[in-house]
Formats: sequence, C-alpha cells, structure tokens
Amino acid sequence: MELQLIKDKLSNQNFKSSVSENINEWMIGFEQNEEHKNKIHLWFDSMIHQFLDILDDVEIKEELSVLIFSKYVELKCYWKQLNTQIQYQNFNTGEADPNLIIKASLTTYILIALEPLIHDEDLNEIQEFLTKPIRELMIEEISTDSRQNIHEDSVLNLLEQQLEALYYDKEKLFTQLQCNSTIEVISLVQNMREQVKNLHSEMENSCILDGNIRFTGNRKIRIQKI
Repeated sequence: MELQLIKDKLSNQNFKSSVSENINEWMIGFEQNEEHKNKIHLWFDSMIHQFLDILDDVEIKEELSVLIFSKYVELKCYWKQLNTQIQYQNFNTGEADPNLIIKASLTTYILIALEPLIHDEDLNEIQEFLTKPIRELMIEEISTDSRQNIHEDSVLNLLEQQLEALYYDKEKLFTQLQCNSTIEVISLVQNMREQVKNLHSEMENSCILDGNIRFTGNRKIRIQKI
C-alpha cells in the first residue's frame, strides 16, 4: 500500500469540499457561530494530521496496512460511542449536543475514506465484530433451547446495534450520492425513475431495418446513408 495513496484519500479536494459542506450545513442547521465552526475544523484537521504524521514515520507497506486497520477500528469504536451518547441524549432530553452530532458525522467521512484501503476479508471481520454485540456472538454459539432463556434486554441491545448500523449506512449513502437529507435521496431516485420511464416510452416501438433505417418509437424516422 502506497503512502501517497493514503494521503490522497484523506486530503484530496473532493474530500475537503465534502467535509466543509457538511460543517457548513451543521452550522446553519444548528445555528452555530463562526467560533464553533472553527473549533470543529481544528478538531477534524487535528485528527487527520495526527494520523498522517504517524504514517510518515512508517516505511514498510505491511505496517501501513496494519495502521490503517487499527485506525479504522479505533474510529469505528469512537463513532459507536458518539452515536450511543447521541441516542440517549435524544431519548432523555429530546435533543442531542450539536458538537457530538457533527463529530459523529465527520468521523464517518474518515471511515468511508479508509474502507477501500482495507482488504474485504478484514473489513468483513471488523464489521461483524463491531456491529454485533458480544452477547449476540455468544448467542450464536449456544443451542436453540438455551436461546429461549435469553433476557429481553438482549433483544433490545440487538435492535440498538442494528439501528447504529443503519445510521452509518445512511451517512455513507448521503456521502456517495452527495445528498444532505433523505428528501434529497428520494427526489434523486424519483428523477432517475422518471428518466427511465421517458426513455422506455421513447424507445418502446423501436426497431432496426438493415442497419440503415431506424424507427425510434416516438421519435421521427432517421435515415442513415452508408
């Protein structure tokens, strides 16, 4: 794994632009001032620079892979901690600390950037380990009869973990589609559906004769000379 590839993932212009847009949206949505915005920028930049400084001191490719692996696990655990705290704050008070929300969201950006740098097998093991609680992993190893005695708390715990996984997938979807809300995603899907319908209607009765004359559905006939 090349060091420059890792640096590009965490410092290219698209990555920086997405992060800045996210922070700006957070600033407007949660009515934060410039001071809070700058603090978040400094916090995020510090996370990136500290990690890159560590990578600069490593020359062996295998060690770089290990560092990427360990950093991903560290950030995924940190994200899960933030998300759990956010959920409890919402449940107990009806609102969560805006700083926790933006930190969880920005941590997702780093996770998404690092994922392609990790082998699929390793990534699957990480995802399975971090998505499933220890209690669930233990449940999979016991008999069906014993499962009937599991306390209801385990079911609730599983649902909470699944909710966290869905939240992460949502953030990843927003990033890849360059959307900021579910409404934008729905609108994007609807537009794509309309385009497909229009194309289908336009080409519904199309056929080709001898490769020269094209009857293109609702379009006019086009005659091509060879």
